[in-house]
Amino acid sequence: MNIILGPPGTGKTTRLLTLVEESLAKGVSPDKIGYFSFTRRAAQEAVLRATVKFRKSYQDLLYFRTLHSLAMLRTGIKKQKIMGYEHYMDCAKWLSIDPFSELTVLEEGPYQDYGFQDKFLGIINMARITRTPLYDIYKYSTVPYTTDWSKVDYVNRGLTQYKKSHGLYDFTDLLEEFITYDLSPEFDVVFVDEAQDLSPIQWEMVHQIARKSGQVYVAGDDDQAIYRWAGADVDQFIRLGGSVEVLGQSYRIPRTHHEMSQKVIQGVHHRRIKEFKPRDEDGLVAWHWSEEEVNLDKDDWLLLSRTKKGARQLEQSVRQRGLFYSYSNSRDVNHSALDAIRVWEDLRSGKAFTAKDIRMVYRFMMLNEQVMRGHKTLPSVDEEQKFTLQDLLTDHGLMTDEPWEDALTVIPDEEARYYKACIRRGEDFTKAPRIRISTIHTAKGAEATNVLLMTDVPKKSNNTMANSLHTDDDELRVFYVGLTRAKRELHLIHPQKNGKRII
Repeated sequence: MNIILGPPGTGKTTRLLTLVEESLAKGVSPDKIGYFSFTRRAAQEAVLRATVKFRKSYQDLLYFRTLHSLAMLRTGIKKQKIMGYEHYMDCAKWLSIDPFSELTVLEEGPYQDYGFQDKFLGIINMARITRTPLYDIYKYSTVPYTTDWSKVDYVNRGLTQYKKSHGLYDFTDLLEEFITYDLSPEFDVVFVDEAQDLSPIQWEMVHQIARKSGQVYVAGDDDQAIYRWAGADVDQFIRLGGSVEVLGQSYRIPRTHHEMSQKVIQGVHHRRIKEFKPRDEDGLVAWHWSEEEVNLDKDDWLLLSRTKKGARQLEQSVRQRGLFYSYSNSRDVNHSALDAIRVWEDLRSGKAFTAKDIRMVYRFMMLNEQVMRGHKTLPSVDEEQKFTLQDLLTDHGLMTDEPWEDALTVIPDEEARYYKACIRRGEDFTKAPRIRISTIHTAKGAEATNVLLMTDVPKKSNNTMANSLHTDDDELRVFYVGLTRAKRELHLIHPQKNGKRII
């Protein structure tokens, strides 16, 4: 086993693709190379870079994918047979229990499945991916599930029966089928990326693949293992035997950031010791009492919080300033409304647009106040024809030529105030936002020129740190990830509440 340790910004994916290139140069066929990533995003990045670098098609790189995707391919189970939201709701009805709650697609988690925040599904799936008896997960879990064992057992048996009777599978079933029937192809060389985030069932799959393969490279960084709460088993990665290569130069982290982040991560009790050099630049680390003290007017920014509550606080601050941003875990910016504003103001300045663009504008107008009944969908018009503002006023039901804030009245008042503030500041809605808001967990793998990091530790962690070595280590790793995202400036916000400090 060849272990590659990739501290933040050291070019781990680049190193792995270089090894892929060396394998191809030695005559290894592309279909004899397995490249497996923990998240869909990482797998897509790898295959995209590989197709460009090696001038191969996606079909050539058949085994560049996530482990779940490999299991789906090898089991032959089609997407139509995978449990979806409607199936879980139907199952709950069949079991005569309350509908399963908080079923959301988890793009970047250990199982890339529906997010099992639900009290039943969370316990059941955690037991399966960690290969732990269900009762032990129920009894010893630190999550305050408010239900009793008999109900958990009932739902587990019922869910199993429901899937069987309907010929359905969930994503964990895919991994179990792969392992049970030993479905791994035979590879000449295998690469496993983000290995610190693999769950025990995924480690079983990796070991099974390794037994049928020649060279095996396992890459990751235990210091960035922040998914233990969701079933990841970083200890297997730490214990893994074999030759070790440490990528020793970060191309992202300046010296001051490196010094601070190393002080934090060295507090972790159980880790692989690794040394790497920072970028040859001092960088800036600055402390503030509030996020409002930080000037966000220039360059790109990543605003981070340990919790969703903190991220929402950052979002509110940015909106009040009239800064254009993106935040996938919230309502974000309504790009359809922004497009409608742009088209409407261009119409008022004399430009002409097709029916498709006009319909988009009409969507945000009140019926019989800004556009006449019967005209909102522009029925029976030439789709290729372009219309001016005067055309619309004369022949297509438009009743106003006022500025957008008075014409597009379907846009909620709060959103309209935010857009007006952005426009006053000169924000360009046609470009990607300079500012991204995220929790630290969601931002793993991301980077920005400048980072603002809130340093509050969640209350739950404050209460358990003294009693749980794992919890303490995990919190240190989370903030280490946050401290290592910036390329130039790192702005830290003092904790807003009293509690344990990590930084």
